[in-house]
Amino acid sequence: MSRFLLDRLKTRLDGEIGAIVKAHDAKLRIALAYPNRYYIGMSNVGFQAVYKFWNELPDVVCERVFLPDRQELKDYERSGTPLLSLETQRPVREFDVLAFSVTFEPDELNLIRMLDLAGIPVLASDRDENYPLVLAGGPVTFLNPEPMALFLDVVAIGEAEVLLPVLTETLSRFERRENLLRQLDEAGGFYVPSLYDLSYREDGTLRHRAHRLSHSAATVRAKMGKTPDLPPPATYVLTSGTEMSNKFLVEVSRGCPTLCRFCWAGYNYLPKRSFQMERILELARRARHHTRDIGLVSTAVGAHKEIVLLTRELQELGYRISVSSLRFEDIRAELLDPLAESGERTLAVAPEVGTDRLRFAIHKRVTNEEILEKVDLIFERGIENLKLYFMVGLPTETTEDLDGIVELVEGIRGKMLRHGRRRGRVGRLIPSVNPFIPKPATPFQWQPMERLSSLTKKVQRLQRALAQIPNVEAHFKSPRHERLQALLSTGDQRLAPAMIRMARDEADLRRAVQEAGLDLDFYLHRERSLDELLPWSHIDNGMKPELLESQYKKALTTAPILAE
Repeated sequence: MSRFLLDRLKTRLDGEIGAIVKAHDAKLRIALAYPNRYYIGMSNVGFQAVYKFWNELPDVVCERVFLPDRQELKDYERSGTPLLSLETQRPVREFDVLAFSVTFEPDELNLIRMLDLAGIPVLASDRDENYPLVLAGGPVTFLNPEPMALFLDVVAIGEAEVLLPVLTETLSRFERRENLLRQLDEAGGFYVPSLYDLSYREDGTLRHRAHRLSHSAATVRAKMGKTPDLPPPATYVLTSGTEMSNKFLVEVSRGCPTLCRFCWAGYNYLPKRSFQMERILELARRARHHTRDIGLVSTAVGAHKEIVLLTRELQELGYRISVSSLRFEDIRAELLDPLAESGERTLAVAPEVGTDRLRFAIHKRVTNEEILEKVDLIFERGIENLKLYFMVGLPTETTEDLDGIVELVEGIRGKMLRHGRRRGRVGRLIPSVNPFIPKPATPFQWQPMERLSSLTKKVQRLQRALAQIPNVEAHFKSPRHERLQALLSTGDQRLAPAMIRMARDEADLRRAVQEAGLDLDFYLHRERSLDELLPWSHIDNGMKPELLESQYKKALTTAPILAE
């Protein structure tokens, strides 16, 4: 076993506040895996909340495992050391359960890489009782688990707070794998891919999905928490080795009232609810002994029903307060004041597009005029830098919409300059431009991703225009690289061989898909029929398909979709 890796993991553990190391005489041993580097995974409050939940149970040992960084990976391969846990540096293969928390689609390839490093067969059908039970949860799993379904024994469908008690009780009675899988299938909220049969039509679309057990339906209802009195996910283990170095993060609310037609969070976290302010403050008081930086996390931070009072209370505790982003609808003086007064100098907002027409088409009810009024409020309070999130390739987008992005950035810059010059210090605008990717269980789930050639031209057009504006530092996601996210967002189980090839660096995306006998255009650039049986249609998140279809049709009536 590699001394370098052992020392590296021990040093990382020694640098943490709040890590839990337990004896391995418990009944159930769980390796909780985040399929990305420690630097990223430890900034995920959902991952940390699961770690805390399991370790608070006396009969459970839960240890973390991450994708090794580049230097560690070389040593794993050189030494032949199997993938190790962080807390006690044990081989992951020795645990009873390997549980992945999957937040982003591209990390599904990292899941395969970690199984390989652990010496665990990638395909569930190749594993027996001698290997850990492999399961996954997280936002991706209850959108579309199908691309990674063949790698998993069980998929948790819904929110961890609701699913974990049932899952843990069932796992604690760890019987033969076959019986365990059936028990979870019957419990509801768990998808067992091996219990389903699929068939496809000649045109490549899904023909039929059938459950092998007659007593079960071919759908899995997502289990979602409806009450606000659950403990908020937060940074329970503090470390400087993350992208949010030593910042205490806490989730303040879940869901979003805007219901943008491209956004999975709005449609899949219903109803929107706020975590109790006193619970948030209780956690913040404990963390204050170790840090003065706090980050409020949510898809709609400002929609928390007591957000102004909460930020004031955090300011009283001496925190420097940051927020993941703010909706324009929530921006007001009484919210901005405690943020600015606490020392925050950068905010993130999402205009998404450059024109009112397209913004209304995606169901974002705010105008450019209102946006300029809101940013005026922001800069007026001494906040200097503004991150701006935009998308390209949305349905009905025109050249005028692209030019509108540039014009809006120029208008916001004008507001920034006016306030900055008065203070004697001008900040920066940081536009981030991402290609539109259709997401399951949203009104745009039937839409294709725009073709690479067209998206590239649009990105280059914006790059040239924004590069000429002083004080603007624009960032662009590569349309070529984002095809992987699009493929895994709306793909199916037939992608498994291609995913394995890509994960092992044996082929690039196009070649891997082609060698699997599949058509990349079929997955990425095909408008899906409204009556098509979609790969993720067995996941029931409670949203009526008729509502999604109605919202989709309304979006397309704003203007015809332009041909390339």
